Amino acid sequence: MKHFKLYYTSDVHGYLLPTDYIQSGNRSLGMANAAYNFHKDGNTIIIDGGDMYQGSPMLQYLQQHQDIDAVTTAMNLAGYDYVTLGNHDFNYGYHALEKHLSQLNATVIAENVTDSNGETLYPAQIKTLADGTTVGLIGLVTDYINIWENPEHLAGIRIESPRIKAQKTVMYLRENADVVVGVYHGGYERDLVTGQQLSQTDENIAYQLTEQLDLDILLTGHQHGNVAPQVVNGVLTLQMPNQARMYAEIIGTKHDTEWVFNATTASVGHTARPDIVAALAPLNERVQRWLDQPITQLTSAIPLAQPLALAQFGNDILQWIAHVELSATQADIALVSLNNNPSELPANLTLRQILQNYPFDNTLVTKRVSGLALKTALEHTADYFVLESGKLTVNPSWLYPKVEHYNYDLAFGISYTIDVKQPVGQRITELSFDGQAVADSDLFTVAMNSYRAAGGGDYTAYRDAETIFSGDETIQDMLVSYFKAHNQLPETPKLQLKVIY
Repeated sequence: MKHFKLYYTSDVHGYLLPTDYIQSGNRSLGMANAAYNFHKDGNTIIIDGGDMYQGSPMLQYLQQHQDIDAVTTAMNLAGYDYVTLGNHDFNYGYHALEKHLSQLNATVIAENVTDSNGETLYPAQIKTLADGTTVGLIGLVTDYINIWENPEHLAGIRIESPRIKAQKTVMYLRENADVVVGVYHGGYERDLVTGQQLSQTDENIAYQLTEQLDLDILLTGHQHGNVAPQVVNGVLTLQMPNQARMYAEIIGTKHDTEWVFNATTASVGHTARPDIVAALAPLNERVQRWLDQPITQLTSAIPLAQPLALAQFGNDILQWIAHVELSATQADIALVSLNNNPSELPANLTLRQILQNYPFDNTLVTKRVSGLALKTALEHTADYFVLESGKLTVNPSWLYPKVEHYNYDLAFGISYTIDVKQPVGQRITELSFDGQAVADSDLFTVAMNSYRAAGGGDYTAYRDAETIFSGDETIQDMLVSYFKAHNQLPETPKLQLKVIY
């Protein structure tokens, strides 16, 4: 009887050991823990869905220090057979990515990553297992990379439409393999139960792929959702949370002429593979010392604040980020995004807490933005809020299918009011600069992170605005540098926002 077993992780983001680098003690996460659950034989395939080489403090350390290739080392020890590429894998440039991949034992599959002539660089594969079962595998990545990524990082390559690029290849796999598996670094644009449209963009098209490609299995990622295995349009599909907190196991068995799939997902647990832990232990010690380097002694700690409160009132941490942005650019306005990590600072400040409160390694950009574009973008931000029985809460669409607090911006340097009782698109009821109402034709210099400047979070008004400054120093480094000249958090600029409901 033909059969196979498949293990799957995605969006590991360099979390290789059982630590989140924030809380003390071992956590139930990390590639070493996922790998402990892998039991491999000749009919087993281990796959990762991309976003391997960016994210964790360990990888941020490795951007600044010559050391081992931690991700490649861990993946080789874990026995991965195939990987696709994620959007964040291109963050340091394709040349740097190629260096990692050249040492990786796993085969890369990414059908829509092509050379400048449109030839696929990482073609689909057919794997013949020990019992003769043939599994066709095609990898795909969201083509929104073209919007987000610095064009220099994509020099010499193209990211084409995953749907269009996959069609002929999937037909070939169907004709030549027993089972066809898609590995898509992208998520779902529809609710899988109701079919309701969740997004109008092409960032995530997994639902379309189940409709239009002749797949048996579609493994997804990018949204960091915990999507249990289910059949959608005749295709078994699922998604894993980030940081290797869970893994999927799929067992396929052929009964007569029909394949039957049994899929489960589970926590990776608290036990790590000893060989991976041992291989990374010296590096991890250096990373932990680096994170614990003292920065300053604050007069008092900044207490924990929840995203809903931060979105209305900000806090001293967000004010500090705005101060750094304005000091560096002399812009009129600074945009500061929330993030998904806890927002708090101890009095004894170390590098660890700075990276916790600003986990993005993006850079600073200044745009020339019209009053109309500014208002359009703020209206998009105001969609973050909803009223439920008269109570203010976070719009569920900002939490599902992916938690996106990081797409909510506070604007420092202007006075504005969000009236949540008003319809979406009409909630900015007051907007002024230096005491004067903002006109559509007014022009402002606006400092923001490079992700937002590229239109990340569907802020097309910022993407389309003129760029007048683009730095190469990370905002993280700028936040650390602030304390070379100061020993306390700044007292300005003050947030001038009213949220009424």
